Amino acid sequence: MLTGIDTSFFYALASGNPAAAEAWENKDLATSALCFYELKKRLLKGDLKAWPTVIEEIAKAVEVIPVTVAAALKAGQVAHGTGMPALDAIIVSSLDEAGCREILTLDLHFRLFSKKGLKITLLTE
Repeated sequence: MLTGIDTSFFYALASGNPAAAEAWENKDLATSALCFYELKKRLLKGDLKAWPTVIEEIAKAVEVIPVTVAAALKAGQVAHGTGMPALDAIIVSSLDEAGCREILTLDLHFRLFSKKGLKITLLTE
């Protein structure tokens, strides 16, 4: 089963979150290409200094899901219907379109996306 991870998953992993570490070691993970945008912004601000090669490591370790037209259209509906921020709506829609049956996140608003067969798991810090 493919498990989706958003940008906050990587913050949880970097901070030693046990659930994130377990998933990193034991699950088939996928992330949206948009997570690289969010991580690059954080790196340019000087964050994540303890993990300077985060982008390269992630690209090697997980499946990277592109943004498709179908995901973008679905994201428009999600954002409109829930008020979810645009990037997160695109990320969750991309992961759903890619066949993920679970998404691991720290972001509470991911729970606004409700779909039968898709589990949103909140990682606690």
